[in-house]
Amino acid sequence: MNVLIVIQKEPAQKFLVNLHTEKLKKEVKGLIGDRKHTQAIVAALTKGRFEREVAHEDLQNLQADLILSEYSASWDLKK
Repeated sequence: MNVLIVIQKEPAQKFLVNLHTEKLKKEVKGLIGDRKHTQAIVAALTKGRFEREVAHEDLQNLQADLILSEYSASWDLKK
């Protein structure tokens, strides 16, 4: 499962991370369900497989299953 992590600083930073195990997917989904978005970001970045940093120009063609920021999470509607 690919996750686009958006950190809202000036300028915003965007990272694509792959959650490669079912255990990690469940952990991140559970943290999101408990509205612990920051902890979900930390878990994804530290335990997931870092794919790349994403430039603003690349967002339109990016395939991500989940978009995660410090305050919200949303499933990608383009799929």
